[in-house]
Amino acid sequence: RHVPDDRSDHTLLDTLNHALASGDAGAVDRAFETIYDTYARSVAFVCGRFLTDDTDIRSVTNDVFVSFFQRVPYIEIESLRAYLCQAARRAALDFLRAKNRRERRLTELPFPDEDTDPLTLLPDPDEDIPAHARYKALTADLCATVGKENTEIILSHAVCGESFPAIAARLGKKENTVKTAYHRAIKRFRKEKGDRWL
Repeated sequence: RHVPDDRSDHTLLDTLNHALASGDAGAVDRAFETIYDTYARSVAFVCGRFLTDDTDIRSVTNDVFVSFFQRVPYIEIESLRAYLCQAARRAALDFLRAKNRRERRLTELPFPDEDTDPLTLLPDPDEDIPAHARYKALTADLCATVGKENTEIILSHAVCGESFPAIAARLGKKENTVKTAYHRAIKRFRKEKGDRWL
């Protein structure tokens, strides 16, 4: 599946806003369905950074979209992909906290602070935060194939919607260098590993 670029992200938002403004229920439903089809895999991928069970990942992914669909008339969004993936991170962590409280165990898990950088998507082998086996396998394959820095660039832009200028500033590199690294890394990964989500 093609990773949506910044233009398609804005096009989807424009289509949704136009449908909402027109009051056409069919157009609104079609816009929401297209958004779900476009971003569900990215949202599930972010959930897989924290959740290990397929059923939990599907449930939280659906919750993220239900919440978005309910709130969208009342919120302003610059990047649909970034909004959904950051919402997925919060929802997955909230789900883990609630599950831990219900099971009365490990209430002191070292969850990431909500105020920390939301783009830390690479699993740390020394941390106690769980991650889905497929998430770990994919990020490990990415790192092994294109290197850790290129993996960070891919996850930051393709999954979380961070702009190339923002990534370049954070990494202390030129924007064109980051763009080139991103496209070359995805092309290399697809060539060696196939089109799994990139």
